[in-house]
Amino acid sequence: MKKSIPFLSAFFIVWAFSAYICYLLNLILDRNWFTNGWQEYVIIGFAIAVTSIFGPILAAWIGKFSKKKS
Repeated sequence: MKKSIPFLSAFFIVWAFSAYICYLLNLILDRNWFTNGWQEYVIIGFAIAVTSIFGPILAAWIGKFSKKKS
């Protein structure tokens, strides 16, 4: 239980931060990359959070198995 609280808080912080950065980039650059509203920011933020949290874990797991075979 102690490990899940920091993990979930980090996940939600990365999710909110990445969605906010996408929103700011859309405002600053004045492009219509995201045209359907706030739902796209939430989806993109979620995708970035998933890859930033689970990407290094997956890379370490793949690296561990590749070292055993060679």
